[in-house]
Amino acid sequence: MGARQLVIPLNELAQYVKKHIGLCFAVAFTVILVYAKQAFSTDFYIDAEVILNHPHTVYNWDQIGRFGLIALKYLIGLNWYNPYLEAILFLAALWGVGMGVSCLFSRFCPISKEGVQFLFAALFLVFPTYADQFMFRFQSFETVFAMLLVVLATRYFYMGVTEKNDWAYGVAVFLDVFSFGIYQSMVNLQICFYIAVYLFTVEQYEKAERRRLVCSELVHFLISFVIYGIIVKLFFDSGDYLSRQMGWFSGDLMSAVRNLLAYIKRILLAMDNFYPITYPVCVGACMVLLVWKALCQRQKLLPYIIGFGGMLASPFFLALATGTPSPYRAQCMLPFTCSVLWLFFASWLQERGEFRYVVCVILGWIFLLCQTSVLARMFYTQDVIRDADYITATQMIGRIQENCTPNVNKPVVFIGHLDAKTNGSCYTKAEAPSYLSYSVYEFAFIEGVPVDTPDYFNTGRILGYFETLGFHYEVPSAAAVEEAKAVGAAMDCWPAFASVQETQEYIVVKLSD
Repeated sequence: MGARQLVIPLNELAQYVKKHIGLCFAVAFTVILVYAKQAFSTDFYIDAEVILNHPHTVYNWDQIGRFGLIALKYLIGLNWYNPYLEAILFLAALWGVGMGVSCLFSRFCPISKEGVQFLFAALFLVFPTYADQFMFRFQSFETVFAMLLVVLATRYFYMGVTEKNDWAYGVAVFLDVFSFGIYQSMVNLQICFYIAVYLFTVEQYEKAERRRLVCSELVHFLISFVIYGIIVKLFFDSGDYLSRQMGWFSGDLMSAVRNLLAYIKRILLAMDNFYPITYPVCVGACMVLLVWKALCQRQKLLPYIIGFGGMLASPFFLALATGTPSPYRAQCMLPFTCSVLWLFFASWLQERGEFRYVVCVILGWIFLLCQTSVLARMFYTQDVIRDADYITATQMIGRIQENCTPNVNKPVVFIGHLDAKTNGSCYTKAEAPSYLSYSVYEFAFIEGVPVDTPDYFNTGRILGYFETLGFHYEVPSAAAVEEAKAVGAAMDCWPAFASVQETQEYIVVKLSD
């Protein structure tokens, strides 16, 4: 009987979709409006040249333990990368995540109004940090699908605990392990979901039930994480990849601590465009509610301190575990934290006066507009830079063909770099320090990303980009790049006519001194 019940969560989601048609269309419209243009864009993006120029490659996912990502690519047929199929699946999966979280938390939240459920889903789905993640479009669908697996895993876990269904518990473990194998940040996102479930059940559960829920969450997480770790250890070699991200082992403990404190400060004070005002407002609201609980309802103060403390701290778990500030593309916990806390306060205020509830909803719309505005401007910045990069690429290819011996394919060496070309409406590198603010011609010169041989690394990136456009040039050796610097010393910089010169061994393109 337990195995037969495994379809119940899927049936619940199907019934929820049928019952909330307006919500379905609203979430779909938002996803398409915000992400469709970016999803179907063929502009160059970081690491794309490896996937596009070498079909069937697994890139470096086997080296970093992302077995779920590799398996999903082969299961769906995306091992031969298809940008348009990836885009379609990405938009569909993002819609599924929105409907999935709405369905899941409708079990705990007393508000059934579709407008509130829409805001909850939209605040999660539309967040500036995703601009960095979705630059890697060859894995965008897989990352979102991993988020959907976390939603389903949480529902099966809750089913397994409340109904004592071992089959559901086992499915939850399987889904978690699979999601961790797609993208390691899902480990932290699953913890966020556990804390959110606990927070919403504070009023429903007694002390003993809450303790049992927390113990069950802890055991379930440890089982899932240990299985994931065993698989990675037995079949994959991700030690070097993970060790490079461990700031605690860098040898400079105080520097790691200062970096983490600066990272927390940027999020708390919304000092970074990737981190909007939503989170600081949620922090303030939590503090106000805890003070009110301390004065009026002390019997529930400790559970709320645990729930709020866990939710507010969850965006920093990854950074604290590694000792290194989390990159923007790995910060999917912050959007979920903000949306859950907003939903919690909307449901809590609904019972305490219509005016307060309306104010909360208005604030939700303001948060959504702010997040969407920043995200859209980031996408615009990326589009402007990539369009300029394409024009520069055609000019360089034409100059190489004009200045060099026809039908002789020599290695091409690029010396120096070119700054991204933007207009006044774009974000600057200082405002949005991410790959999206940098040109293809300067990926090796990104501040804070150490590269031992920047000219060699930059040359490989540029030639990979040229190959995606259909123009193949030989990649030089690292030694050849170093030799070419002597030739480039006396050359003019791009776009001067003499910035492209041919020697007996290679072609030199000087971008900058």
